[in-house]
Amino acid sequence: MERIKKILNALICCATAITLANYFVYFVHLIAFPEQPLAFIITICVLSAVLLPIIFRKRLKRILKKAYPVLKGIWGVGLLIYSVSFIVMVSLIFAGSNSEPSTDEIPDDTVIIIYGAKVGGTADDAHPGTFLKYRLDYAADIMKGVPDSVCIVCGGKGDNEPCAEATVMRDYLISKGIAADRIFVDDESKNTIENIDNAMKIIKDERFDGKSVACLSTDFHVPRIKYLCSKAGLDVDCYFFAPSPNVFGLWSSLVREYMSYGKLLLTGHL
Repeated sequence: MERIKKILNALICCATAITLANYFVYFVHLIAFPEQPLAFIITICVLSAVLLPIIFRKRLKRILKKAYPVLKGIWGVGLLIYSVSFIVMVSLIFAGSNSEPSTDEIPDDTVIIIYGAKVGGTADDAHPGTFLKYRLDYAADIMKGVPDSVCIVCGGKGDNEPCAEATVMRDYLISKGIAADRIFVDDESKNTIENIDNAMKIIKDERFDGKSVACLSTDFHVPRIKYLCSKAGLDVDCYFFAPSPNVFGLWSSLVREYMSYGKLLLTGHL
C-alpha cells in the first residue's frame, strides 16, 4: 500500500510539472503575442489552481481538516487526467504527420484550402506571422508543382490584427508568383469551423464540386481540421502538414490546441 502511494505521489508530481510547464510557456507566449482576454483568464486560472494549493498547503490542511485528503485527491486526479490526455493528444497529432502525398500524387485541378493564422504589422503594411508564413511558403511550392490547382485562403480580421488574414494571405501568395485568378478569398471566418463552412460555400459558388480537395495548415492543426471537415461533410482527399517554425511556438500552440479541443467538447462539436 505504501509503495502504491509513493507511485501515485510521483505521478502527481510529474503531472504537476507538465501542467505548470505547459501553461507557463503559454503565458510567456501570450505576453509576446497577445490573444483574446479569455486566453489570459484561462491561463491565470490554471496556474493559480495548480500553484495555490501547493503554496498554501499547510493552511488549507488546517482549515479543511478531514475534507483536505478528499480535495487533494480530486486535485491530483485532475492533474493526472490533464497530463495523460495532453500526452495522448500530442501523440495522435504527430502519428499522422508523415502521411501527406507528394505533388505528383494529387490531381492537377485540386482545390487547396489554406487555413489562416495571426498576421502582424499595420493596415498599410500587414504581413503574415511566422506560422502563417510557413503555411503560405509551403502552399506556394505545392501550387507551383500543380499548375492547374487553385486555393481558398481562409481567415477574417481578429481583434488584434490590422486586417483580414485572408487578404494578407492572398497578397503574399501573389508575391510568391501565384496568379491572382488562382486564389479565392474567405475574409470573414473567425475560427476553423467557419473556415470550413465558408470554403464549402466558395467550392459550391465557383462550381468546384467534384474536384479534388486538399487542406493545408500547420502540423498540430491538421488533426482537428480532419475531424471538423468530416463532421461538416466536406470530402477531403489529402492533407498537407506545414512545419512549425520553432519548438517554443510549437509547444505553446499545442497547449492552445488542447484548449481548442476542450472548447469543441463544451460547445457540443466534439
